[in-house]
Amino acid sequence: MRKLHSLLAPLPVLALLGPAACGDGRAHPDGQDPGDADQPGEPPQLGKQIDRMGRPAINTLLDGLRDMTDVATLKKDAYNAVTDPAGWGMAPVVSGRSIAAELAANLALLDVLDQGNGTIPGPVGCKNQILYNGNPRGGGTTGSTSYDTLAGLLADDMLYVDTTKSTCNMYLSIEIDVGTAGQIQHMHCGGRAPTHDVIDVSYSLLIAGLNGFTVQPGLIPLISDGVAVHADVSDATFPFFGAPH
Repeated sequence: MRKLHSLLAPLPVLALLGPAACGDGRAHPDGQDPGDADQPGEPPQLGKQIDRMGRPAINTLLDGLRDMTDVATLKKDAYNAVTDPAGWGMAPVVSGRSIAAELAANLALLDVLDQGNGTIPGPVGCKNQILYNGNPRGGGTTGSTSYDTLAGLLADDMLYVDTTKSTCNMYLSIEIDVGTAGQIQHMHCGGRAPTHDVIDVSYSLLIAGLNGFTVQPGLIPLISDGVAVHADVSDATFPFFGAPH
């Protein structure tokens, strides 16, 4: 999996020169310090779950972001190994550190990255992430639980589809509807299609919140990784993806 420094390389330099993180400095919630983590063990046994397909890039972006490679790998593997959806949020990535707490701690690092980005309307930098303090557009006083609402939503690692909708052109449209308590209603079916630029949408939502998109009905992400969707994918024609290259 690519680390954050390579994933965010195309972002404006000014954004990356901002403060190290937003938040209250709660780098290690749940009482866990990365230095206490066990080292990665042996390769998994045959039949053991080693990956899961939910919302792409969440584990890559937000798990082990503050840690050395071995510890980060351990956390990502633990995240992927959890099999019970009812326990996704509270399952540990390491002893004493839950998935939800790990995501909450690292969301602060992304929240600051739009600082100095002139393409983002409205407030930039800290506190504008969606659901900061539980508010659709962020804001409020920094506290130890400011990122918990969004972390809980992301820890529920499922793709939702509204079968009453006939168009499916907006990744995370249902999650945005839920996160804004219906203030921005979803016009698309949700889920994830091969032609969705899931990284651009994820960057925009997690870095700049609702300010990271053009207004409805477009909701076009304003923050990009600089890589376009592959031209050889299709939402309608099997096998949907082009030949390996």
